[in-house]
Amino acid sequence: MKYIGIVGMVVLLAAAACGTEGARPPAPPTPSTVATEKAGPSEPTAKPSAPVNVTATLKPGAADLDVVFGADGSNITIEVWGVDGLKLEGGASPVSKPSVRNGQSVKVSVLYDAGATESNLAIRVSGTFNGREQAKVQSFTVNAGSQPKGAPAGESKVDKDGRPVKVMKSQ
Repeated sequence: MKYIGIVGMVVLLAAAACGTEGARPPAPPTPSTVATEKAGPSEPTAKPSAPVNVTATLKPGAADLDVVFGADGSNITIEVWGVDGLKLEGGASPVSKPSVRNGQSVKVSVLYDAGATESNLAIRVSGTFNGREQAKVQSFTVNAGSQPKGAPAGESKVDKDGRPVKVMKSQ
Protein backbone atom coordinates (compact mmCIF):
# COMPACT_ATOMS: atom_id res chain seq x y z
CA MET A 1 0.00 0.00 0.00
CA LYS A 2 2.87 2.36 0.78
CA TYR A 3 4.30 1.60 -2.67
CA ILE A 4 1.07 2.60 -4.42
CA GLY A 5 0.87 5.76 -2.33
CA ILE A 6 4.43 6.78 -3.27
CA VAL A 7 3.86 6.07 -6.99
CA GLY A 8 0.60 7.99 -6.88
CA MET A 9 2.33 10.94 -5.22
CA VAL A 10 5.09 10.97 -7.89
CA VAL A 11 2.49 10.92 -10.67
CA LEU A 12 0.57 13.78 -9.06
CA LEU A 13 3.74 15.85 -8.61
CA ALA A 14 4.80 15.22 -12.24
CA ALA A 15 1.37 16.21 -13.51
CA ALA A 16 1.38 19.37 -11.42
CA ALA A 17 4.87 20.32 -12.61
CA CYS A 18 4.00 19.81 -16.26
CA GLY A 19 0.53 21.23 -16.14
CA THR A 20 -2.25 20.06 -18.41
CA GLU A 21 -2.14 20.08 -22.21
CA GLY A 22 -4.52 23.05 -22.41
CA ALA A 23 -2.53 25.19 -19.97
CA ARG A 24 0.87 24.56 -21.52
CA PRO A 25 2.13 27.13 -24.06
CA PRO A 26 2.68 25.79 -27.59
CA ALA A 27 6.11 24.43 -28.35
CA PRO A 28 8.27 26.63 -30.58
CA PRO A 29 8.30 25.48 -34.19
CA THR A 30 11.17 23.31 -35.28
CA PRO A 31 12.84 23.76 -38.67
CA SER A 32 11.11 20.66 -40.04
CA THR A 33 7.71 21.97 -38.83
CA VAL A 34 8.31 25.37 -40.41
CA ALA A 35 9.13 23.82 -43.78
CA THR A 36 5.94 21.78 -43.86
CA GLU A 37 3.70 24.65 -42.80
CA LYS A 38 4.32 26.82 -45.88
CA ALA A 39 1.08 28.02 -47.38
CA GLY A 40 0.22 28.29 -51.03
CA PRO A 41 0.57 26.03 -54.04
CA SER A 42 3.92 24.53 -54.85
CA GLU A 43 5.75 25.82 -57.90
CA PRO A 44 5.80 23.37 -60.81
CA THR A 45 9.27 22.21 -61.68
CA ALA A 46 10.27 22.21 -65.32
CA LYS A 47 13.52 21.58 -67.04
CA PRO A 48 14.94 24.95 -68.01
CA SER A 49 15.20 25.35 -71.77
CA ALA A 50 16.00 28.00 -74.31
CA PRO A 51 13.25 30.65 -74.63
CA VAL A 52 12.13 29.63 -78.12
CA ASN A 53 8.87 28.49 -79.69
CA VAL A 54 9.15 26.14 -82.67
CA THR A 55 6.29 25.40 -85.07
CA ALA A 56 6.40 23.18 -88.15
CA THR A 57 4.44 23.00 -91.36
CA LEU A 58 4.87 19.44 -92.64
CA LYS A 59 4.30 18.57 -96.30
CA PRO A 60 5.10 15.33 -98.12
CA GLY A 61 8.89 15.32 -98.36
CA ALA A 62 9.45 18.77 -96.84
CA ALA A 63 9.06 20.79 -93.65
CA ASP A 64 9.07 24.52 -92.98
CA LEU A 65 10.15 25.25 -89.39
CA ASP A 66 9.56 28.61 -87.74
CA VAL A 67 11.73 29.37 -84.70
CA VAL A 68 10.53 32.40 -82.68
CA PHE A 69 12.84 33.67 -79.94
CA GLY A 70 11.41 34.77 -76.58
CA ALA A 71 14.57 36.61 -75.47
CA ASP A 72 17.69 38.21 -76.88
CA GLY A 73 20.39 35.61 -77.53
CA SER A 74 23.85 35.08 -78.98
CA ASN A 75 25.84 32.23 -80.56
CA ILE A 76 22.63 30.61 -81.82
CA THR A 77 22.76 27.21 -83.54
CA ILE A 78 19.73 25.45 -85.06
CA GLU A 79 20.22 21.77 -85.91
CA VAL A 80 17.67 19.49 -87.62
CA TRP A 81 17.87 15.68 -87.96
CA GLY A 82 15.68 12.66 -88.64
CA VAL A 83 14.64 10.02 -86.12
CA ASP A 84 13.04 6.57 -86.53
CA GLY A 85 14.04 6.18 -90.18
CA LEU A 86 13.56 9.75 -91.42
CA LYS A 87 16.45 10.75 -93.70
CA LEU A 88 17.19 14.39 -94.47
CA GLU A 89 17.68 15.03 -98.18
CA GLY A 90 18.71 18.67 -98.02
CA GLY A 91 18.04 22.04 -96.56
CA ALA A 92 19.80 24.40 -94.26
CA SER A 93 21.13 22.54 -91.23
CA PRO A 94 22.79 23.60 -89.08
CA VAL A 95 21.89 27.28 -89.11
CA SER A 96 24.13 29.65 -87.15
CA LYS A 97 23.27 33.18 -86.06
CA PRO A 98 25.66 35.44 -84.13
CA SER A 99 22.72 37.05 -82.32
CA VAL A 100 18.91 37.21 -82.25
CA ARG A 101 16.42 39.65 -80.72
CA ASN A 102 13.35 38.98 -78.60
CA GLY A 103 10.43 38.25 -80.99
CA GLN A 104 12.70 37.53 -83.98
CA SER A 105 11.67 34.65 -86.24
CA VAL A 106 14.09 32.38 -88.10
CA LYS A 107 12.73 30.13 -90.87
CA VAL A 108 14.38 26.77 -91.62
CA SER A 109 13.31 24.57 -94.54
CA VAL A 110 14.34 20.94 -94.89
CA LEU A 111 13.70 18.16 -97.40
CA TYR A 112 13.34 14.60 -96.19
CA ASP A 113 12.51 11.04 -97.18
CA ALA A 114 10.27 9.38 -94.62
CA GLY A 115 9.15 6.44 -96.72
CA ALA A 116 5.74 5.13 -95.70
CA THR A 117 6.53 4.69 -92.01
CA GLU A 118 5.87 6.97 -89.06
CA SER A 119 9.03 8.85 -88.08
CA ASN A 120 10.11 12.11 -86.47
CA LEU A 121 11.81 15.33 -87.47
CA ALA A 122 13.83 16.71 -84.56
CA ILE A 123 15.15 20.23 -84.03
CA ARG A 124 17.58 21.57 -81.44
CA VAL A 125 17.99 25.30 -80.80
CA SER A 126 20.92 26.29 -78.59
CA GLY A 127 22.66 29.50 -77.61
CA THR A 128 23.33 31.96 -74.82
CA PHE A 129 20.23 33.61 -73.32
CA ASN A 130 20.38 35.95 -70.31
CA GLY A 131 24.03 34.98 -69.79
CA ARG A 132 23.36 31.21 -69.65
CA GLU A 133 23.92 28.46 -72.21
CA GLN A 134 20.51 26.94 -72.94
CA ALA A 135 18.97 24.59 -75.48
CA LYS A 136 15.56 23.30 -76.49
CA VAL A 137 14.87 20.08 -78.38
CA GLN A 138 11.52 19.38 -80.02
CA SER A 139 10.27 16.81 -82.51
CA PHE A 140 7.45 16.61 -85.02
CA THR A 141 5.83 13.36 -86.18
CA VAL A 142 5.90 12.69 -89.93
CA ASN A 143 3.36 10.25 -91.46
CA ALA A 144 1.38 10.14 -88.20
CA GLY A 145 -0.86 7.10 -88.00
CA SER A 146 1.35 4.98 -90.27
CA GLN A 147 2.98 1.85 -88.97
CA PRO A 148 6.16 2.82 -87.06
CA LYS A 149 9.39 1.40 -88.38
CA GLY A 150 9.81 -1.88 -86.52
CA ALA A 151 12.91 -3.35 -85.02
CA PRO A 152 14.71 -6.02 -87.02
CA ALA A 153 13.25 -9.47 -86.62
CA GLY A 154 14.77 -11.59 -83.91
CA GLU A 155 14.01 -14.37 -81.51
CA SER A 156 12.19 -13.57 -78.26
CA LYS A 157 13.30 -15.31 -75.07
CA VAL A 158 12.89 -14.84 -71.33
CA ASP A 159 15.90 -14.21 -69.08
CA LYS A 160 16.51 -15.82 -65.66
CA ASP A 161 14.41 -13.11 -63.96
CA GLY A 162 11.43 -13.61 -66.28
CA ARG A 163 11.96 -10.44 -68.34
CA PRO A 164 11.42 -10.66 -72.12
CA VAL A 165 14.64 -10.38 -74.16
CA LYS A 166 14.91 -10.05 -77.94
CA VAL A 167 17.85 -11.95 -79.41
CA MET A 168 19.15 -10.04 -82.42
CA LYS A 169 20.91 -11.90 -85.21
CA SER A 170 23.45 -10.33 -87.55
CA GLN A 171 22.98 -10.82 -91.24
